[in-house]
Amino acid sequence: MKYVKPTNDLAFKKVLGSSENIHILAGLIKDFYFIEPKGLSIEEPYSIKAYREMLKEKDVFRLRQTISDISAIMEFANYLSELQLRKDAFFDERSLYYAFNKFVSRYKVGGELSGFARLRPIYSLNILGYNHYTGDDDALRIFKLYDPVRNKEPRKDFVHLAHFELLKPNVETENQLQWQNYFMQRPLSPNAPDYIQEALHIIDQSNMKEEEIEMITQLDYYQSVFDGQLAQAEKDGLEMGFAQGIEQGIEQGIEQGIGKGIEKLIRSLLNANTPIDFIIKASGYTAEEIEELR
Repeated sequence: MKYVKPTNDLAFKKVLGSSENIHILAGLIKDFYFIEPKGLSIEEPYSIKAYREMLKEKDVFRLRQTISDISAIMEFANYLSELQLRKDAFFDERSLYYAFNKFVSRYKVGGELSGFARLRPIYSLNILGYNHYTGDDDALRIFKLYDPVRNKEPRKDFVHLAHFELLKPNVETENQLQWQNYFMQRPLSPNAPDYIQEALHIIDQSNMKEEEIEMITQLDYYQSVFDGQLAQAEKDGLEMGFAQGIEQGIEQGIEQGIGKGIEKLIRSLLNANTPIDFIIKASGYTAEEIEELR
């Protein structure tokens, strides 16, 4: 058997973002947050039609920016999942932004309840393909609002922000280990939950449509091209930074140089009519900063 990378955008969405596979997402939520996701439904379910249209139009940048995020609703809370496979200077800011933006999104939704009464807890799980934190080998961190002086949490526990680092060995449960094995393409143990084994079955290439395999191949290709461009931009930036460092100080020069290297890449993407949303997610720059570079 030959498997598609579970971290490919399309594969990630097909496994965890399909209505017919809702039980797999439910298992993921229970394994990391230990809650029962009653009334779980996916807000924008996976559909091959959207990918088919992008492929037909040869819209390669939209193919590359297909959302590898899962947004779902439970009876009592909202849920988000996001993949972050490479280091991002603004990952912490972005993960907070997405979680809190989702939290406040119900404020303006109509209904009998007042704006604040419509707000519900948010559970966010960010799956990281690199070591984001230093100092330990713990794979999972879950952040909540907290008063460190009095050792107390808020009366209402609204925000749950989890970061799961795939490269770290210390997991809290056997099921979390099996999810780590799944995403890292390591063998599952014989006693892995049925829903994780089913996820593996779904990404078996023999069980996928030919056009899905073609789209997955293109997505992987554009990802590798972009990663190469970004790496070169960072390399150029470092070289520029060292040159400036002679006069301005090495640390400041490197920082400015990296910025200029990435800005050079952003300008090339703008010249190629790349969607702004993709550039924002890939670079960590705001829409306003990107427009200034235009």
